[in-house]
Amino acid sequence: MLGEPLKHDKRVLSAQFSSDGQRIVTASWDETARVWDAQSGRPLTEFFTHGAPLFEARFSPDGRRILTASSDFTARVWEARNRPPPSLTLQHGHGTHTVLRGQFSPDGRRIVTEADATARVWDALSGQAVTGPLKHEGLITSLEFSPDGLSVLTASTNHTACLWDAQTGRRLLEPFQHADTVNLAQFSPDGRLIVTASDDHTARLWDARNGQPAVGPLLHPAGVSAASFSPDGTKIVTAAEDGIARLWEVRSARLLAECKGHRRRIWTVQFSRDGRQFVTASADRTARVWDVLSGHLNSELMPHGDEVVAAQFSPDGGRILTTCWDHKGRVWDAQTGHLLVESPRGAGVVSAEFSPDGKRIITASDNPTACVWDAQTWEPLTDPLKHTGRVWLARFSRDGKRVLTGCDDQTAHIWDLSPAPSTCPPWLLQVAKAISGKVLNQQGFLRETELNRYQILEDLRQKLVAEPDTNDWVIWGRWFLADPATRTVSPFSKITLPDYLENLIKENTAESLAEAEQLVYETPDLKQRDPDLESRIAQARRAVEGAVEKP
Repeated sequence: MLGEPLKHDKRVLSAQFSSDGQRIVTASWDETARVWDAQSGRPLTEFFTHGAPLFEARFSPDGRRILTASSDFTARVWEARNRPPPSLTLQHGHGTHTVLRGQFSPDGRRIVTEADATARVWDALSGQAVTGPLKHEGLITSLEFSPDGLSVLTASTNHTACLWDAQTGRRLLEPFQHADTVNLAQFSPDGRLIVTASDDHTARLWDARNGQPAVGPLLHPAGVSAASFSPDGTKIVTAAEDGIARLWEVRSARLLAECKGHRRRIWTVQFSRDGRQFVTASADRTARVWDVLSGHLNSELMPHGDEVVAAQFSPDGGRILTTCWDHKGRVWDAQTGHLLVESPRGAGVVSAEFSPDGKRIITASDNPTACVWDAQTWEPLTDPLKHTGRVWLARFSRDGKRVLTGCDDQTAHIWDLSPAPSTCPPWLLQVAKAISGKVLNQQGFLRETELNRYQILEDLRQKLVAEPDTNDWVIWGRWFLADPATRTVSPFSKITLPDYLENLIKENTAESLAEAEQLVYETPDLKQRDPDLESRIAQARRAVEGAVEKP
């Protein structure tokens, strides 16, 4: 025996060498395939989980992809190396501060993030900073873009909220002043008003044009944790440390209802899109849905194993997504309060958000990854988006095609997602046949195809060029069939692979240089463009490793 056994939990039905003899792919009755180092037997990838027992797994001729065939009469194509998907890295600084908050602008072209006491605005396509740091003297507790995307609103522990120009970073108005920590600042839907919620026992409404109070303060007997405008902007609901949610009329600042029931502090509050309900998340280990007209509970309590730190409606208002200090995400029926599905064991959920269409959920985890899941089943739709530390932030863009994550290593990342789950186009099967050189027979086994594989791919390239840009599958297909050495790093990115590679080299860390080395190995044409590429990476790696080894 030359190496370690290639272990699966059940019978292995297929094993194949890659064309260069360096790797082996196995397929097992345990519903997984895996790639191994042929010399040592060491696993080179995570398990590819198919969801049904596998009959066979084969490398593509170039070794970059794997085709698996399953007992459920499906075949799947996988990336053979498990290299993490590329992301744009937004570097706040060099320290240990966590990127806790961030948001895409309404048009998706910019991003705002915060770490420690500063916020920054970034170009979402290039990852370059648009503004300098937007600084508070205290920690930032909330931030968001205005509805038109032209300004940024921040709140801070230094008793103020501030309004900034999103293009220049210049402060637009005098700070909105409180007597204690401002826990939240939020625009009204039309952008004309701002509400702030503070530990000084008040929420306040401000005119966003001149910074003056719009009405008198909304007085509370305890600190105000959160506030939310109704979709039509006529009402505000506030959440306080006394466990009571209060509903107010915006125009008059008149108290309309007190919604009592929580026994401890309410952390967050949010209206449904139709404005008829709102949901509260509380430290008393429950989330609750309330009727706006009556102020009464609209559903049964949603019990949790620890404090509920966030709750949000799905876009259609039919479900509630909660996150809890027990590191689980849960989806509930908004009308009955019944649990529909929860995150799998070990997911380590820190925060979660519905996609704009409500079909997916993005989670930030302490394991340390982010991941996109099916909102109905909580099955993963992407490989884990791996980070170097605990992930605290995960947000979708408005179109659902990109994800923003924030990590405790003072970085944020922008990720492009594959097309959302939908009916696959007929040509996708042709791609699988052409890449693998195999077809699936009626017995579920792979056999050789006599089709001209290269002609199939060329015909598909020509076909997709003529298709409109509005279809995500078309965009993905064009990218997939493009020259790997010159195409963008992902279907929806504007950064080419050579530019991304140069950014990795400039980042000059052990991780970035290892990824650069892997990219060059997988894309030999890159070396033809730059013959010195491998030596530049190797020299940089030696310098980094030498610096680490010095006492």
